[in-house]
Amino acid sequence: MSIAKSTGELLLDRPSDLGIQTKSTATDVVTLMDQRAEAFIVGELTKHRPEDAILGEEGANKPGSSGMQWVIDPIDGTVNYLHKVPHWCVSIGLKDENSGQALAGVVYVPILDQMYISSRGLGAWVIEPSGTRKLQVSECNELSQALMGTGFGYASSRRASQARVLQQVLPKVADIRRLGSCAVDLCLVAEGVLDGYYERGVNAWDHAAGELIAREAGAVSSGLFGNQIGEDMIVVTTPAIHAELIAILETHNADKD
Repeated sequence: MSIAKSTGELLLDRPSDLGIQTKSTATDVVTLMDQRAEAFIVGELTKHRPEDAILGEEGANKPGSSGMQWVIDPIDGTVNYLHKVPHWCVSIGLKDENSGQALAGVVYVPILDQMYISSRGLGAWVIEPSGTRKLQVSECNELSQALMGTGFGYASSRRASQARVLQQVLPKVADIRRLGSCAVDLCLVAEGVLDGYYERGVNAWDHAAGELIAREAGAVSSGLFGNQIGEDMIVVTTPAIHAELIAILETHNADKD
């Protein structure tokens, strides 16, 4: 938690020139602060856990010998960070390299000073200025009453496909929000603010911490067609609406562009 908190403080002290670059497309941006934050996290983890592997969005790929791997996203929601929209976070997850199981996760939202935490089998919590709360998903049991979160890719072909799927999902739910950070969305599912979240194209560092936090708060998560969560699709919802949303997404091949 202390590493996530310190990273958040580093990111709040932003320079006037963020050194913006692009990655996969002109809308897929990375800033100098993404890179500085990842370097800081890698340095701290290496100092305290030298035998662990590390995988990061901005290029960190350190092998380890312990069988444990840290999966980090220094800024999940870089576009929000760039435009000063508060929904961005520092995400740090720990997984067992052999089983692939998530073991622990921390998602820190610096603007709101909210620290979402979870350990496998021990529940999920949020630490905020007003105190600490145990997280529990909402009691939503009808998809038609669900407030869903989703996200969009960067490539125009991916966005066109996601728009096609959105047209099928939107009439069947209460409404949809696109907040711009997978990790924050997953924590909002854990908190019962959102009733579910789905997206195609997210990477391991996007959901490594948030998906565990949501599951430990009572959510159900999966991919489509019996697959595990992955780049093709992640679906995380309250238990009662999961199967119905999965059926809609499968019918409309939401895991394909």
